[in-house]
Amino acid sequence: MKWFFPGLIALIIPLAVSAGISFTQLAKISTTPDQLKGTFSQEKYLKALDAELISTGVFSYQRGKSIRWEILKPVQNELVMTPATITSKQGDGELWQIDVESTPESAALGQIFFSLVTADWDILSNHFEVTGEIDGQLWHAVLVPTDQTVEQAFSRIELTGENLLQQIILHENGGNRTTIRLDNWH
Repeated sequence: MKWFFPGLIALIIPLAVSAGISFTQLAKISTTPDQLKGTFSQEKYLKALDAELISTGVFSYQRGKSIRWEILKPVQNELVMTPATITSKQGDGELWQIDVESTPESAALGQIFFSLVTADWDILSNHFEVTGEIDGQLWHAVLVPTDQTVEQAFSRIELTGENLLQQIILHENGGNRTTIRLDNWH
């Protein structure tokens, strides 16, 4: 009978660690500098074609000001997001620009993308519920939308990181999925 109680505690403690994740805990163990640059690889799974499209590139951000997302392969394309606009460029030409003030859906999704890349847990907590697990500095969070605008685009978003965010998986409604791996931070 003496082994039963310590054995029971050993089983319960890991369950408590994985069940009790919160945005506050994530904010305490992750950091996001005011500016950061790095590389990314992106895999886009298209359910209708049962195919994956793979791209690689570089990104940079300045917290609250801009995110620059440049695909280098297979086709060069640049996406620049600011709090006011989202612009897509190819070569020296602008393909399109969205004024986020005129389209509330774009404003909400732009804010979500900013918050994901910069790990702004306060803003994410306004749009999602979180579950997941923390193991020391390693963490895995699953965000389920509570906001109707976000629910229209994503069924859930998975984030994995250590000190910095390392991976984003966007599960879109309809079965499409985008996996983004961030690395080579500087």
